[in-house]
Order: sequence, then structure tokens, then C-alpha cells
Amino acid sequence: MCSHVGHTACMHHRTTAPGFHDPARHSWDSHHDQWQRILNEHPIPRRRLQHDCWVPVQARLVWEVSGVEYRDTIAYAWAPRRLVLVEVLDPRRWTHGVWLHVTDAPRRTGRR
Repeated sequence: MCSHVGHTACMHHRTTAPGFHDPARHSWDSHHDQWQRILNEHPIPRRRLQHDCWVPVQARLVWEVSGVEYRDTIAYAWAPRRLVLVEVLDPRRWTHGVWLHVTDAPRRTGRR
């Protein structure tokens, strides 16, 4: 039980308790030892050429070490030269998206 007067002091002790926020697990580079390049990634197009969208796709990711992986995800932007930005939430990736050619991210159909 907190013996301090006032809510702020008690909250401070609660939120800094061991295991509440471990910077080794929650920092942006906490998984840097697992990072891999995606070999079929395209350079980021200029922002003014990008257009927002929301399309379910099956992305084909070619990881530098792990090899080919197919993943159901979302394309949330497109750009000329038939590029789409797909969401990739994975500890092997240091960003949350990757630009792929549309042939590597076809639309998902409703059938399974």
C-alpha cells in the first residue's frame, strides 16, 4: 500500500514497478537482432504520388533469411508503377509497412 499523500505519488510507484514497462521489450529497436530485409521491397514513392486505399491482399514477402512467406494483410496506399503499401507487423521488420509491386500483393477474394 502506498503511504504517500495524493494519487500522483501512488501512480508513480505503480507504473514504475518491475515489469510494467521494460525498455528492452518496448523500445522501437528492441527486436533489432531479428530484423531482416524484404528482398522484393520497392523504394518509397514520393508522397505526392501516393494515394490512400484499404484493400485486403495476400502479400508475398521474400525475407532475406526466412525466405518466401504469404500473408493476409491490408494494402493501405498505392502509387504509380503499380506499387502498393502493405501492412507488415512483424518483429523481423523495423517499420510497419513495405512497398510491393501489385503482382506480389493480389487482392484477396471472399472465398477460402
